[in-house]
Amino acid sequence: LASVAALVAGAVFPANTAAIADSPVLGNRQQTFVTGGTIDAPTLLDEISISPVAIAAPEIGLSGGALTVSGLTDTKLQYPFAQEVPLTDGFGYRSAPVAGFHDAQDMAAAGGTPIRIVGDGVITEAGWASDGCGFSLKVQHQVAGQEVISRYCHMQENSHSWQVGQTVQGGDQAGLVGTTGMSFGNHLHLVVRVEDEPVDPLPFIAANSK
Repeated sequence: LASVAALVAGAVFPANTAAIADSPVLGNRQQTFVTGGTIDAPTLLDEISISPVAIAAPEIGLSGGALTVSGLTDTKLQYPFAQEVPLTDGFGYRSAPVAGFHDAQDMAAAGGTPIRIVGDGVITEAGWASDGCGFSLKVQHQVAGQEVISRYCHMQENSHSWQVGQTVQGGDQAGLVGTTGMSFGNHLHLVVRVEDEPVDPLPFIAANSK
């Protein structure tokens, strides 16, 4: 009887474990492009509707030291700002300011502009990143049955208090636009990965917003 009771207790009360990324990154350098304010006519926003969807409690655990998330429900996506902002470096190969493949869309909102999480999900990275992303946030979503990651880089230091393993909803504030990490000026470096493959963020968000 004691053995059976122990097995039942283990099945009913599983343990969830989370870890918080917190490591220093490279310092700031002077920006080489001009960042601006916002655009009054939100033409892109007209195409990207805001449709919050309640999510069921996901299952969070560890596998080989890595955070695992399962049990997410599909979410619709939305633009990461309250109004349209200027775009700078786009997705794809580039020669400057750093040559190579740019796996994100840079969005030149003014410093201190609130950034919105693009959809419901679970936080898998929060705080300082060690790869030049600066003060950051990473969220795992499920979109049309696919695993999707959104990542928000170069935010102002301590502009959020999220922790790994917390659930979020689309529209929650990710943090504030900044220039931490390997950055050349205030902007959001927005990364979206689908089944671990980088995609052009804004067209993907627009295609999955309705």
